[in-house]
Amino acid sequence: MWRNIVLIFVLCVAGVVFVKCQFFDCHDDPGYSPDEGPLADLQFTWLGALQYIHVKNGTPHYFRVPRVILISRQFVLSTAADAAQIPEGYALGNVIFGDYERDEAECHVTIDDIAAGVECEPAVLLMPIADVLLHPEYKHFGAKYSVALMKLITPVKSKYMLPACLPYRDYVVDKNGKLTKTKLVHVDFSTDVPRDFIEEEKEVQRVSILPRELCFLYDNPENVTKMTQNRMCCTTGCGFHSGAPTMMHEHTGHWSIVALSQGGPPCPDPLRGRAPPSPPHHIMIHPYVPWITAAITGKAIGAFAKDDPFGFIMPRASAYDLVAHGWVGHWWMGGLRCYDRAESADDMFKFYHEIFQMKPVAETFLTYYLEIDAAHNTLIICVKVGMPYQLGQPRIWELDSPLVKLRIPLIRFSHQYKFQVEAWGYNSTESSQSSPSKESEDTVED
Repeated sequence: MWRNIVLIFVLCVAGVVFVKCQFFDCHDDPGYSPDEGPLADLQFTWLGALQYIHVKNGTPHYFRVPRVILISRQFVLSTAADAAQIPEGYALGNVIFGDYERDEAECHVTIDDIAAGVECEPAVLLMPIADVLLHPEYKHFGAKYSVALMKLITPVKSKYMLPACLPYRDYVVDKNGKLTKTKLVHVDFSTDVPRDFIEEEKEVQRVSILPRELCFLYDNPENVTKMTQNRMCCTTGCGFHSGAPTMMHEHTGHWSIVALSQGGPPCPDPLRGRAPPSPPHHIMIHPYVPWITAAITGKAIGAFAKDDPFGFIMPRASAYDLVAHGWVGHWWMGGLRCYDRAESADDMFKFYHEIFQMKPVAETFLTYYLEIDAAHNTLIICVKVGMPYQLGQPRIWELDSPLVKLRIPLIRFSHQYKFQVEAWGYNSTESSQSSPSKESEDTVED
């Protein structure tokens, strides 16, 4: 059934889909590592597709369906060529999210309904485009490899539809300045031209970054300046589609966008012996983060490593434990350090992870009380609680200590229910350890 609410179309499908154990969002389980191949569960909901609509009959384009990435609740990221080079006779249509995870308000589901086992039905979100912003290097200089921002007509309202994260650093090179050997995760739809998004599957492919000299060994792209060449990378694999993202899973659980595929020829026929094609080209996103941030927020980039302009404010000091304790998607964040990423979270490590499961025989009301004790010289600075729905408000005491107390209130329920708890800490002795001062060295020598 189609619903028309402020030009936002949501397609609901009859039937029950079990999404109670899904915690896949920007604050994901750090231990999750997807296998290569099709994905069967609801994951990577920020991956969408761009439709080109025929100006006369309103039908979508028959073979060109670029991919887009939700990076804030009202902006998606795409390649500049997909946003500007529209096929003749077509116009920009809708951005489609095939796995739109609705929250309780959109599903019109109450707490009592959830306790009785009622769940939200799957949905497909069709969102019109309000504006397109091309990067100046493409708009004014015609750079072939560049990015564009598309503003949605209204923000995505579901609190479970969290955007993908922009990178805080260049993941193409490691800390020593050399080409990274870490395999990245490439996410895309299974079919070349997604049509039936209700049944459309996603698939994961592990790719590796190739040396830069291989990017132009077989095919030297035209109209690419030296500047944009430095914003390109090449990977292993083949058959990539324009706009499909290559991601890095940070140790804190965040999925960060490393690059967008520029598209290219399909995989060669293994039965035909031909010269290998040029490796697929990708647009690195890290150099564009200041421009993306300024375009969305309307202000110049400042301390971007400390404050996320897309709604996740990360203060560094608090007089009371409850400050900055709240929900982010399916996760309740207990502690200021739960919002840290990249270099800010290098000193954090997860030392506790447990999944709780209950299947009562009758209607049950239960409140969990946990005491998490860390190892010697370890201070607990963050506790995360992952739940199917944002039910109740957990409470935590005595953070920044070796022992924390956690209370998780649950509603009355009569069906199987799962949630998980993670505890993060850091070694308190690392900050106190330092090299001997010159004065002490002189004393020892004497």
